[in-house]
Amino acid sequence: MELQLDAVTKNYKSKQVLKGITLIMGAGVYGLLGPNGAGKTTMIRILADVLHPTKGRVLYDGKDIHAVGDEYRAKIGYLPQDVSFYGDFTGRDYLEYSAALKGMEKARAKNRIEELAHSVGLWDDLKRKCTAYSGGMQRRLGIAQALLDDPEILILDEPTSGLDPYERIKFRNIISAYSKDRLVLLSTHIVSDVEHIAAQIMMMEYGDIQHIRTGEEYIHMMEGRVWLAEMPAEQLMDYQNRAVISNVRAKTGRMEVRIIDDIKPVSDAVQAVPTLEDAYLYLFNYLPGKAGR
Repeated sequence: MELQLDAVTKNYKSKQVLKGITLIMGAGVYGLLGPNGAGKTTMIRILADVLHPTKGRVLYDGKDIHAVGDEYRAKIGYLPQDVSFYGDFTGRDYLEYSAALKGMEKARAKNRIEELAHSVGLWDDLKRKCTAYSGGMQRRLGIAQALLDDPEILILDEPTSGLDPYERIKFRNIISAYSKDRLVLLSTHIVSDVEHIAAQIMMMEYGDIQHIRTGEEYIHMMEGRVWLAEMPAEQLMDYQNRAVISNVRAKTGRMEVRIIDDIKPVSDAVQAVPTLEDAYLYLFNYLPGKAGR
């Protein structure tokens, strides 16, 4: 299985949102990280065949997805960033309707709905109207919909939006268990969503994939670039405007500051063990007035 973007560009009038992305993905979990406005959702929608590129093409096993048509769409499970529900639909109605659109046989759909409702923690709520669900419950219902037909390719746009920490962990476990011999693309701006489950992590900004590495490679790259230092709160207020800071923790009378820098930032700074979040901040260089790396 191979999914390829071949010089994919997307323009909205005079604005170029995607800048000629070329990328090949096979089976496994891919994380797509980037700030809001980076172009992640546009790329996701093109891969899901919801949106057409201005230039370039998407290939599935060497064939243009527009030529393959329904055959390609049948292989996809897609969770968009925003999911809409009919006002009178219950959770079960929504999943049954989604299964019918996917052409699933009724008995198989019934079994699959029950299985997934248990997996995402909605079994006791299937008779309730979707509009009465919390945001987190609606997100879990959307995840169940994406998994209904056991797709070869699973495309998820901000899938953990609205989920609490326990639900996020449960979601990651579901995706890890599901991902064997399949392609999963998970787009998010939340580093922890992909840190432990993605084999490859793509970092996107300004409409292009800037970096593709494993999580371990990103962390290794940050060795010697992450520091801990203490300073008074008054000093921190000024210092944060000219430094990349990934965390601040209050201590008695002072603040412990986690600083990202190529060199020792202050005289009493000590090196810290880096994380993927440190790499994310370093590569996109979230320092006021400076461009990303």
